[in-house]
Amino acid sequence: MGEPSPPVAPRNPRQVRARRRRRRRAIGTLLFIVVAVVIFAIAAFALTGGDDSSDEATTTTAAAATTTTAPPFSASYKVTDGVNVRQGPGTSFPPAGTVETGNAVTVVCVAQGEPVNGPNGPDPQWLKVTGPGAAGYITSIYVSTGEDLRNGKIPACPAA
Repeated sequence: MGEPSPPVAPRNPRQVRARRRRRRRAIGTLLFIVVAVVIFAIAAFALTGGDDSSDEATTTTAAAATTTTAPPFSASYKVTDGVNVRQGPGTSFPPAGTVETGNAVTVVCVAQGEPVNGPNGPDPQWLKVTGPGAAGYITSIYVSTGEDLRNGKIPACPAA
């Protein structure tokens, strides 16, 4: 018949390790491809909405009502004098912190509160401030808002 095949030479440990690495690399690549295909399939399903209706001619479209809400107001203003940040719009509220002269505060709204005597007489307007420092209320007398407070750019705080 034919000659018997020659015996296979024993492999050294280096060859065995190399063969295992190639096998692991091939399995890893195959696993990567399978996972990538699954992720792309899920993304495609999400983008198409997963609509499995077979009759496209009978689909109805409802009129969608679009509602837009303005983003909440937030502006940064400089403090003209060192001032206490209060827990409410008045000096009777406990202090929540202080802001030094020249530092900026983030104003979100204006509230009517306890009048504070200023250079132009009593002023009941308190600015609600937020940010990395103390959050609370500062009398508008000590914040340089320019025309923003007078022309209504800073909105009124919602009633509590």
